Amino acid sequence: MIVIGLAGQSGTGKTTVAAMLVERGAACLDMDLVAREIVAPGSPVLLDIERAFGGEFLMADGTLNRRKLGRTVFSAPAALELLNSITHPELVRKARAWIRGLEQSPCPPPIAVIDAAALFESGLAEHVDVVVIAVANAELQAERIAVRDGIPYEDAVARIRAQRPVVEMIERADFVIRTDCPLDETGRQVDELWEALVGGRPCVGDPRNV
Repeated sequence: MIVIGLAGQSGTGKTTVAAMLVERGAACLDMDLVAREIVAPGSPVLLDIERAFGGEFLMADGTLNRRKLGRTVFSAPAALELLNSITHPELVRKARAWIRGLEQSPCPPPIAVIDAAALFESGLAEHVDVVVIAVANAELQAERIAVRDGIPYEDAVARIRAQRPVVEMIERADFVIRTDCPLDETGRQVDELWEALVGGRPCVGDPRNV
């Protein structure tokens, strides 16, 4: 089983790429969903966030006010670093347990995908075999984020700027897949990735596809 770490800035189409890999037979762990699970009301991680940031970041029902916390950490690097120090260790533990479960299953999938925006920041990159980065032009990214999260375009741009520069991600990538193109073209790139990893033939040319 080959473990892929799938990363990219927000709005670059990681979810689309992950879904295409699942269609081809991969298993996928969405770290965004895991991140929501670990901050469930009463969880140790949520209690640590409350102690670090204050009770005003909780909703009346005890759930995390993700939008308010997001505005805070994406505008203050120190706050983002603090939040990451609380959440990332638990995210890594969850991902490693998932990988072990697949490896010990009667029929492991050929590819396991960890879909993680914070692949490098969290340390998850150290636990994967291949790093794949999804990329798109910045304007399209911001448009996607604004529509998806219901936030102003300017807030979406600020969120992109607060993330690791895409150039740094590409430098650490084994493969790069563009999503600012027709969907079938993105699918062709995913097919090439699949063939390169488990199709029995080497990847021809520059596997980063940029």
